[in-house]
Amino acid sequence: MQDLILKLYAAAKFVLDRTEGQGMTEYAMAIGLIAFGCIAGEAAVATSVNHIFVSIGTTIVNGVTH
Repeated sequence: MQDLILKLYAAAKFVLDRTEGQGMTEYAMAIGLIAFGCIAGEAAVATSVNHIFVSIGTTIVNGVTH
C-alpha cells in the first residue's frame, strides 16, 4: 500500500513540476496585453485624426464662403 501511495505521489509531483506549457501561457498573456494597448491607442489616435479632419473641413468651408 505504501508503494502505491509513493508512486501516486511521484506521479503527481512530476505532473505539477512540469513547466512546458508555461511558455505558451506567457506568450498568450503578452499578446493579449499588446492587443489591449493597440486598441486603446487606436481610440486616442482616431479622436485626434477626427479633430484634424474637422479643422481642415472648417478651414476649407470658411475659405470658400469668404
